[in-house]
Amino acid sequence: MTRSPPPLLLLGLALATLAGCQHGAPVQVSPRAPELRFSGRVDQRDPQGPRLAWGGTSLTARFTGTSLGVRLLDLGKLEEAAPNRFRFSVDGAPFRDLYVGEGPLLYRLAEGLPPGEHTLRLEKETEPAVGETQVLGLELDPEARLLPAPPRLERRLEFIGDSGLTGFGIEGKSAQCSFNAETQRHSLTWAALTAHALQAELSVVAYSGKGVAVNYANDPTPTVPELYTRTLPRREDGPWDFTAWVPDAVVIQLGANDFWKEHPGEARFRDAYHSLVTSIRGHYPQAHIVCVLGSGVSDAHPKDLQARTLVRGLVSGLVEGLRQAGDTRVHFAEVPANREDEGLGCLWHPSRKTHQRTAEQMTPLLRDWLGWK
Repeated sequence: MTRSPPPLLLLGLALATLAGCQHGAPVQVSPRAPELRFSGRVDQRDPQGPRLAWGGTSLTARFTGTSLGVRLLDLGKLEEAAPNRFRFSVDGAPFRDLYVGEGPLLYRLAEGLPPGEHTLRLEKETEPAVGETQVLGLELDPEARLLPAPPRLERRLEFIGDSGLTGFGIEGKSAQCSFNAETQRHSLTWAALTAHALQAELSVVAYSGKGVAVNYANDPTPTVPELYTRTLPRREDGPWDFTAWVPDAVVIQLGANDFWKEHPGEARFRDAYHSLVTSIRGHYPQAHIVCVLGSGVSDAHPKDLQARTLVRGLVSGLVEGLRQAGDTRVHFAEVPANREDEGLGCLWHPSRKTHQRTAEQMTPLLRDWLGWK
């Protein structure tokens, strides 16, 4: 992936303390305030503030006053040099983008609000390859205060995948563009669209280039099953607490990187996939597990491999075997491959239209399997 960081467009947001006629000092809110609600996998161990890496991770906060600032720090880059991209909304207004600059900075997200109670929603659009961002706190008007966050949604969905779930290139104009933060947008993925349609809280464990048994280009770094055990993918010392957030369903979309160029070996792929499903079942005995053959796996590439046919047979056969053994809460689903009439995202990734079509197919399936009205 080439490195082409976007310009640091902060959309007119001030990076300094409030100017004007306010009396008294602004209220500094600790990043560890219990009223702040994070969704997704967040590392809370650093006393300086929570760290976020996975796409779709979010912060919700309620507050009083007429303005709001948030302090963020983009941590050191290991892969992509681009700044992390977030989107935010205050009081349900249309979302706006925020690129996180270098160093600890205060981003003024709202000013001139009417007096009273307000709600912030901040979501990470970029994936772990773009690195981690640390929340260092909030800044409110003098005498304003933080309020308890709204109640959590009762329904919960977890998605596990590769670039097909990170929003890689989803806003690209063609298959010829390369990776960059400006064309990656998690909120347009079929995972995000499906969770929104089902009114479910979302957690995503997805990383571009990762496979079940083999990563893209035989990258020797950990594959998805190992990353799945971590709170953040780059931190081996931070195991995820599977009791902290229990999903109603876990959706897996993997396989494209395992077959990126050659057959990884039938037994190797099947055993790794089976091990992942078994691990999920061990952590979540009552959850539905949905194994999806995604749109990015094709019989046309690699040439003569028939990758889509192979993955279909291996994954559907594994699911059928588990169901025959008595696990009726594991399912197989297949969405059609990428279509030319829907366009393509960067580097032949699914387009926005393809993600929308996938969400329209998968939403009723999940609703039916989960018995959600």
